[in-house]
Amino acid sequence: MKIEDVKITVFRRPGDGTMIKGQSMAHLTSDIVALQLISDEGHVGETFSLGGGLGMGHYLASSIRPMLLGRNPLEREAIWKDMWDMNRLWFSPLFMVGTADVALWDLYGKIRNAPIHEVLGTFRTKIPTYASSMTHSTVDAFVEEAVKFQKLNYHGYKLHVLGEADFDIECCRAVREAVGDGFKLMVDAVSAYDHADALKVGYALQDLGYHWFEEPLRDYDLAGYRMLTERLDIRIAGTETNEGGLMARAEFTASNGCDIVRADPSFTYGITHTKKIGALAEAFGKNLEIHTNPNPMMDAAALHVALSLPNTEFFEQLVPTETFHFGVDQPVQVDEDGYAVAPEGPGLGVNIDWDYVNEYKIAEL
Repeated sequence: MKIEDVKITVFRRPGDGTMIKGQSMAHLTSDIVALQLISDEGHVGETFSLGGGLGMGHYLASSIRPMLLGRNPLEREAIWKDMWDMNRLWFSPLFMVGTADVALWDLYGKIRNAPIHEVLGTFRTKIPTYASSMTHSTVDAFVEEAVKFQKLNYHGYKLHVLGEADFDIECCRAVREAVGDGFKLMVDAVSAYDHADALKVGYALQDLGYHWFEEPLRDYDLAGYRMLTERLDIRIAGTETNEGGLMARAEFTASNGCDIVRADPSFTYGITHTKKIGALAEAFGKNLEIHTNPNPMMDAAALHVALSLPNTEFFEQLVPTETFHFGVDQPVQVDEDGYAVAPEGPGLGVNIDWDYVNEYKIAEL
């Protein structure tokens, strides 16, 4: 069996002005690559890139396509290792290897006629979900959204705060008062603070009973993260955007730079590598809480990994969902009890809507 074709379609969908920490999400949600890996037996693995647009498309065409053509798609580990080794001199965008690896896993699942979580080793078939906000400019907007998803039986709510310590604390206090003490709340600061403000917000969050405090500093600041884990009782989640995958997270984890490890199949070089990061975290008695993406195919990939791990508490659902559920037959579903349920069907179980992609297509490479 071999991969006989690699198809790369770039499309540009409309943006809607969604903001996170005061910055537009359009570069991640509008210019996207649809990647297909086609075997000589007619199976097709596919996924979307996280942003990247034409630049990502050209990197995939010049780097990934030539090294995948003729390869046996059953040899996922060997292919991943070759991509990892060659990427040292490709200097590619962070998401490129992850995009190719996810498509390869979708192809493998379809060859085996099995969902990816089953191939990985199913731990469960549904997982509690929390709603993960965009950044709002008013306290009331956070409060209204948190209450909305509490009523929908989601298991928690995470504020992507503005990055101004006093305003952020005001928002967090108001949300806690609105939802009561029994509902899990988290904060993601998207690397907004210096050390002093991170401590200030962290002390406030632990007094308010927040479940974790995510990415308060730039993820490279190991000394700062160690300081926070030592001085704060609230759990610190980090390593979301660190390049280096398993290796970078090994140093953070062994150095107690975080209480919760973050990774996802887009940022951390695919399903192959993210599963390994889960095992690393488990070995140190920590959870891997998998980062989600504004992308329904990568959401499905993240869910499959989460369903295979015993040390993942939640599935993260970005909201408003209508912004991120695009271009597929059916996105990941959250049931009436607030659980993300395993997609039906082989591979990712989520398939590209090619009518949608072709409507917005700008290039085939």
